[in-house]
Amino acid sequence: MKINMKLIKTVFAVFACCTGSGALYAQNTVSLSECLKIALENNYSLQIVKNENEIAGNNYTRANAGFLPSVDASASYSGSVGNNSSSDFFDNNTKTKGQVANSGSAGVNASWDIFSGYKAQAKYAQLKELKEISDLNTRFEIENLIANVTAEYYYLVQQEQHKNNLEFILSISKERVRIVGINYELGSRSKMELLQAQVDFNSDSSALVRQKQQILTSEIRLKTLMGQLNRAQIVPDSSVYLLPELVFASLHEKTLDENTQLQIAAKQVNISEHEFKIIRSSSFPYVRLTSGYNYNFNFYNKGTTKKSNSTGLDYGLTVGVPIFDGGNRRREIKNAQIAKKNRELAQLEAQLDVEAKLQEIYSSYSNYLSLIKVERQNLKTAHENFAIAAERYRLGELFGIDMREAQNSLLDAEKRLLDVEYNAKIDEISLMMLAGNAMEYLSLR
Repeated sequence: MKINMKLIKTVFAVFACCTGSGALYAQNTVSLSECLKIALENNYSLQIVKNENEIAGNNYTRANAGFLPSVDASASYSGSVGNNSSSDFFDNNTKTKGQVANSGSAGVNASWDIFSGYKAQAKYAQLKELKEISDLNTRFEIENLIANVTAEYYYLVQQEQHKNNLEFILSISKERVRIVGINYELGSRSKMELLQAQVDFNSDSSALVRQKQQILTSEIRLKTLMGQLNRAQIVPDSSVYLLPELVFASLHEKTLDENTQLQIAAKQVNISEHEFKIIRSSSFPYVRLTSGYNYNFNFYNKGTTKKSNSTGLDYGLTVGVPIFDGGNRRREIKNAQIAKKNRELAQLEAQLDVEAKLQEIYSSYSNYLSLIKVERQNLKTAHENFAIAAERYRLGELFGIDMREAQNSLLDAEKRLLDVEYNAKIDEISLMMLAGNAMEYLSLR
């Protein structure tokens, strides 16, 4: 029986051309920007942060700071039954039994702290800082979500590429089993080589099953971030897309100006300053204006008075000066100064930490970019080695175990390139987030 050498050559040629291209042949791919758009609309954690930001916006009012007066309207009614009373006068004695009395009142009263040692101004400025911190927290949550979705999206891309490579490896192993089986029947190959080919095929089948599970797990994580766990299968783009090489000087400048965590730390220092002013304001004189319009009435069924009522406008002005409170204000002011100093130190620590992360991640990022060049060259060499091995195997000059080694070398080269590309992408995402540029991924594929 003649061996179909043309088929062997064709299979190996196709494998050599396709492995390493990382091509995904599935149609209807979902772009990164589409995934990000869906996540920003549906992610539950982001919705919670947005609601908290709305609360901070509602709190930022002049009334909440104490600029405006408070006005209350009230009404009351009361009565008594069966009251006995007696009165002794110089010219007469009176006694009343079973007296029924009813009384009521209604009024509108206002109170306004005209001056409270600039407390209202400091409180209003503090509310403004809290609102801006809430805005920054919302921005940070958006940036973090974008970074997580982007990282998971490209992890899925990487895993899909590796699955394709494993499928090609499996197709070669399957063909090896078929060919060695034919040769075994003809007596030109040993049973041991046939068994080894079957072992290799089973090993590749197992690897592909595990890889498909990796893809499913990644897809579930991505769908969870998008808030659409039950959506159809996500088919990502065909390759890990790297931005043009980032420049450290530019990143450093933007990090100091735009980093969200550094901006929040600066706002915390401002809040400490306003807290100090609020506490110190309790040592200043205060001026309080009060006013009210009230109506009162009383009804009696016995006695000299049948009914009475009164109406009128009341007003008052109170001026006070805190003199001594046991040293509490002095203690609070001292503690506020210490708290402010701590937040200034925390700001410096945050800047040091961010700059250290920037240097560390950029160094890693640069190394991965260099490794990409090395691994691409290594992959080219692995392709050439595999092509030679495939041809020698076709001619019967190479044993199956040597063919398997060339096959694994090519797969390993592919995997290493995928890994360094993905790791470079993760570092790129981290650098973009540190520099406050994570939202730029919204406009990328």
